Amino acid sequence: MGNKRGAGAAIGWTLLSILVPGAAHLRAGHRVVGFGLLALFLGAGATVAVMVVSSGGAAVLTEASWARALTGGAIGVGVTWGLLVIASYATLRPRRRLVWSDAVALVLVAAVLAPFVVASRAVSEVNDTLGDVFTAPEEPTPINHADPWAGRDRINILMLGGDGAADRRGTSIRTDSINVASIDVKTGDTVLFALPREMENAPFPKDSVMGRLFPAPKGFYISGPGREAEDLLNAVWMYADMHPEPFHNSPTRAPDAIKGAVSQILGLKIDYYVLVNMWGVAHLIDALGGVRIHVEQNICYGVGRSDGGVIKAGTRVLNGNDALWYGRARDHDGSTCAGGDNHTRMRRQHCVISAMLNQLDPSTVLFKFNQLARAARQTFKTDIPRGRLQDLVPLADTVKKARVTTLSFVPPKYNPAYPDFRRIRADVRKAIARSHATTTPVQAKPSTTHSPKPTRTLVAATGKLSDACSA
Repeated sequence: MGNKRGAGAAIGWTLLSILVPGAAHLRAGHRVVGFGLLALFLGAGATVAVMVVSSGGAAVLTEASWARALTGGAIGVGVTWGLLVIASYATLRPRRRLVWSDAVALVLVAAVLAPFVVASRAVSEVNDTLGDVFTAPEEPTPINHADPWAGRDRINILMLGGDGAADRRGTSIRTDSINVASIDVKTGDTVLFALPREMENAPFPKDSVMGRLFPAPKGFYISGPGREAEDLLNAVWMYADMHPEPFHNSPTRAPDAIKGAVSQILGLKIDYYVLVNMWGVAHLIDALGGVRIHVEQNICYGVGRSDGGVIKAGTRVLNGNDALWYGRARDHDGSTCAGGDNHTRMRRQHCVISAMLNQLDPSTVLFKFNQLARAARQTFKTDIPRGRLQDLVPLADTVKKARVTTLSFVPPKYNPAYPDFRRIRADVRKAIARSHATTTPVQAKPSTTHSPKPTRTLVAATGKLSDACSA
C-alpha cells in the first residue's frame, strides 16, 4: 500500500508522525504497530511527567543523579524519535526513490534530533556548573524536603562580594561587600543587613580559632605601623586564608572565619555563605551583552594609573569592566569626576546587581546559556550543599514576591571605627521583629528592561525610605 503513494504524501504523513507517533503506520494499514508506537510514546511522556512532578520539580536539575538521567534520557528519546521518522518515511516511501524526498526525510530526522541534543548539552552544562559551584559535602542528617528547615522560622545567608582578580594572583581576596539576608521560610519576607567593609574590632566565637587568636574585647585587631587596613572586617577572609597553620590547613578556614565574625556582630546564626567574585560578575555582564544603567554623574576610576578611565554620565549600556568599576570606583579628582565613599559604592553595587536581574530575560538565557554557565563557574563560591538547592529554589521564588527591608550599619547612626555591637544586635532583633509584625507590602524592584530606577526599600531601624541605587 505504501509503495503506491506519492513522495509528497509520504513526507506529509512522516511529518504528522513526528507529532502523532504511529500515524504513518496506521495510514499504511499497520494498525498494531501504529497503535503500539502511539501508546509507547504517550506512556513514556506520562512517566517522565510523573517522575518530574513527584521529584518536586527543582530536584530535576539540582540533583546530580537526575541531571545525568535527563542527559542520557534526552539523547535516548532523540535517537528513538529520529528512528521513528525514518521508519515512518520508509513505510510510505514510493517505489521509485526520489532524491528530494529522501533529502527532506533526512532534514526531518535532523530537526527532531536537534532539540534533544541541545537539551542534553544544556542539562549537562547545568550539572557541571552546579558541581563546580556547590562543592560542599552534603549535610550529615538526611534532608526531609517536606520540612526542610526542621521547624525553624528563618534562615540566614551571608552574601559576600569579593575582589579577587587576575592581577591579585598569589594573594587572597577581600570581601568588600558584606550582607546578610535573613529570610522567613514561610512568607519569604526578608531583612537585608548591610555591613560596612571598614568595620573594626570584629568579634569571633570564643571557641573558634579566630576567637583564640583575637580574643575580646579588641577582637580583630593587628598592631603595628602600616597595619591599619589589615584588620578591617573585609580582611577577615584574607587573614584566615593566608594563615593556614593555626587552622590546620582547613579548606573552609576563610569562610568559617567571616561567618563567625558576622554571626557575632549581628547575633544571628549564619547558615550558609555565598561569595560572588566581582570580576566574575564582569564576565557575566559581558555574557549578557552589557547592562543598561543610568550613571548619575561622571565616575572616575584608577585615577593616575595607566588602566584608569571615566564612565560618562547618562543612560548607557556598560560592558563588564565599566559596570564593575561603576560599582567599585572610589577615586575622584574633585572636579569633573565622582567616586564616592564606601557607602556610596555599596549603593552603586546594588544598582548593578538590580540591573542584571531586571535584564536577565529568558531569551538571553536561552541564546547565551553556555557563556553564562562558564562565567558563573568563575563567579560563585558557596557552602550550600547541592541537596539544599531543591528547597532554596522555591524559597527564592517566594522571596521575589515578598517584602524586603534593609538595615545598613553605616554612619552617621553607626560608627564602624568604634562599633557598638550590643546596639547592633539589639537593632537586628528589632528589625526582624518589625518584619514579622508588618503586613503592608513595600513596593520594590520595579520591573524594567531599561535603566534600573532606584529601588525603594524600608530601612527597618529608622522607618525612612532610601534610594538604594542613587549615587
